[in-house]
Amino acid sequence: MAMLVDPLLSESISKLLEIVISVAKTTANFKPQLEQLKITLERIGPIIYEIRELDRKLDRSKEESEMFVYEIQDARKLVRKCLKIKRNLIKRFTHSLKLKDLDQKLLRFFQIEVQASQSRDIKQTLVEVNRVSDRMETLATDVRNLGQTLSKNSSMSMSFSREHETTLEREKLGWRVPTLPRGIVAFEKPLENLKAMVLADKMDCDDGSVMVVSAPGGCGKTTLVTMLCYDAEIQAKFGERIFFVTVSETPNFLVFVNDLLNPNSFAQQAQSQIGTANAKQNSIEDTKNKLENFLREKVSGPLLLVLDDVWSDSFIENFAFNITGYTILVTSRMVFPKHDMFQFDPLSDEDAKILFHRSAFPEGRRPRPTIHKDLVNQMVKCCKKHPLTLSVVGSSLDGKDETAWRYMLKLLSQGQSVLDLNVDILNRLERSFQALDDRFKECFLDFGLFPEDQRIPATALLNMWVHLYEHEDDGSDTLAKIFELSYRNLVNLMNIGLRKDPGTVNFCEQQFVTQHDLLRQLAINLSSKVALAQRTRLIISAHGEDLPTSISKVKEPMQARILSISTGESFASRWCNMEVPEVEVLVLNLMSKTYTLPYFFEKMQKLKVLNVTNYGLYPTEFENFHLLGCLSNLTRIRLERVTISSLSGPTLALVNLQKISFIMCKIGNAFEKLSSEHPNIWPRLVEIEMDYCQDLLEFPAILCSSVHLKNVSITNCNEMCGISEEFGKLTSLETLSLCSCTKLEKLPESVTRLEKLSIVDISDCLSLSELPKEIGKLSGLRTINMKGCTGVHEIPTSVKELSNTQVICNEEISYQWQDFSNVEVIVVEEDRLESLMRII
Repeated sequence: MAMLVDPLLSESISKLLEIVISVAKTTANFKPQLEQLKITLERIGPIIYEIRELDRKLDRSKEESEMFVYEIQDARKLVRKCLKIKRNLIKRFTHSLKLKDLDQKLLRFFQIEVQASQSRDIKQTLVEVNRVSDRMETLATDVRNLGQTLSKNSSMSMSFSREHETTLEREKLGWRVPTLPRGIVAFEKPLENLKAMVLADKMDCDDGSVMVVSAPGGCGKTTLVTMLCYDAEIQAKFGERIFFVTVSETPNFLVFVNDLLNPNSFAQQAQSQIGTANAKQNSIEDTKNKLENFLREKVSGPLLLVLDDVWSDSFIENFAFNITGYTILVTSRMVFPKHDMFQFDPLSDEDAKILFHRSAFPEGRRPRPTIHKDLVNQMVKCCKKHPLTLSVVGSSLDGKDETAWRYMLKLLSQGQSVLDLNVDILNRLERSFQALDDRFKECFLDFGLFPEDQRIPATALLNMWVHLYEHEDDGSDTLAKIFELSYRNLVNLMNIGLRKDPGTVNFCEQQFVTQHDLLRQLAINLSSKVALAQRTRLIISAHGEDLPTSISKVKEPMQARILSISTGESFASRWCNMEVPEVEVLVLNLMSKTYTLPYFFEKMQKLKVLNVTNYGLYPTEFENFHLLGCLSNLTRIRLERVTISSLSGPTLALVNLQKISFIMCKIGNAFEKLSSEHPNIWPRLVEIEMDYCQDLLEFPAILCSSVHLKNVSITNCNEMCGISEEFGKLTSLETLSLCSCTKLEKLPESVTRLEKLSIVDISDCLSLSELPKEIGKLSGLRTINMKGCTGVHEIPTSVKELSNTQVICNEEISYQWQDFSNVEVIVVEEDRLESLMRII
């Protein structure tokens, strides 16, 4: 192609690309335009270089390229000017338009000038092509004759001929498997497991089987499937019929198919990107038909198609055809439940060590510094078994002496994030975040509020998100958000003792979430991009006796809406005079046996949600628990593993408190100390939760005066043996959960006066011997869950008065209800091991 012969043109574009990347990293003013320009240059650069080499071999002229070289040089000047523009809004606007125009010029150049030059060059070569066409046809005839003479069986000769033609054709096609990187280690076990699934008979069905390899960014999914493509057994089955497509975030199906059939035709790609919407839709359907016809007619035998880095399951449908032996293997950061999933688990300890060792001590490096084995193991541990991190950190230490190693270890051990040390890891992980909708981005960032390596109760998230994002109290919205983040491999959802009963009151019950440390650090980094005083989420972590000095240096009021403070066992409760008047959600993560609440509490008058969790060995006792009484706007309190030694008057007078949760708390006699001078504690309380409070002997009678209570959940409290008749005062009660209170012997008869009661859960109350005799008076009762109530041997006859009521129980108990046709009995299979573990 005469137009592109000049080496200066290729060099100019290369330099322009370097300047674009440099400016994009330095300024955020033109980031979208520069990113688009970077993508365009990265795509055309290799093509220009290849054409330049071909023109050099063909001894073409360079005159036609000079005008475009001048255009590129002007573009470099334009990009440099963008670096100098800071606050001038008019210049920012005009220069953003100029950058867009530059990108369009590049595309027009390839659509018009390059295409015209291509046409001329093609015609020049037609003469030469015609000269050899006769010889090629004769050669093809000889090949077919050779196939026929190899066997007298006509079907075998046809198969040989088709396969030989396919091999010849494959060399002209795109979608080639990328080169396997050198020195790959680890992945041996996941490779064997994935290969077994791909080779299994179920993958040979007629509808194009789809398997998805799912894992977060940087975990090695692309490396794994590339290794699979080069595996001997896979090669033996699929041979040349392995196709590999890198999809990414903004895929263009038309471009991909063009890359397959016309791998060197960039002009057609550019043209396909500028059509109208309707034309493009029609073109997509035509292209799908074209691809299907190609696969059916040109490819003979089992076919493996790898779609790498897919971000939407709908895009996979473009490649789904009913072809026998057709297998689609997808890699994605997300989980696509409707397809077969291959969950890419973290590296084993041994594989992580091997991968790190290969990066830090590459073969052939002489001389090697001597690094102590313990120091190497500590560095591997800091990398959290993340393949990309292991490789990057290991490579950064290649050739360094022990001093550099110890300095790096010190940075990581003191809280310095790997994401701060390497921008490549940060960018790779941040892509998953940027692909989220805004409503999911906020939820993801909230996971940075909790400590690393700890499971997060879904109910703790529910408390926050009901206030922050107006989620429903039943947990349905919260669990939906968690599921979506889990599908994208941004969090891991654990099912610990999951309640699958139809009568489950809250969808977040017994649900826990974990998150890889790097993803948690990503959430923290993203929340910390602005100055301390201006952050929406202020996340403070104290590793010693005091808070970080950076916090104490801030003298102005901070604007955070959400505040998280994490302290260790040695924290001395020395609080600086922080001003955080805008905080609405406070998360306290503790580890010490005693704790003094910060005195700046008194000025946090907008605080609505308080979540306190102790992660230490012993329950935490507050020295000034009464301080909560000054937070008059609190609506939700969640306390986990703390000692409630006493409840003072101010604490009980929180007039806006609607929900309080005691999880694994030492209740002691805190409620018994209350006298008649507190006749109506927490006057607007709607929900109370007590879970795993092992020293709770009976339901606190004073809480029976909270007449607005709608939901009472006393679960897994194995020592609670009674509920007083005062319970009948809770006339607003709608749900009562007493699950796994194994020593509870009976329900108070006064329960039958609760006309609004609709759900009663007494499952796994092993000591319960009977139901209230007049339970039939509960006209609003819709669900009774009594699975595992093996001590109940007789059902009161009053249940005949119930209507529209479901009873959930195991088969053994269901026989006692068979005479009551007015009640719908739902028999659930009892998992005795699960029940036992929950009770223990």
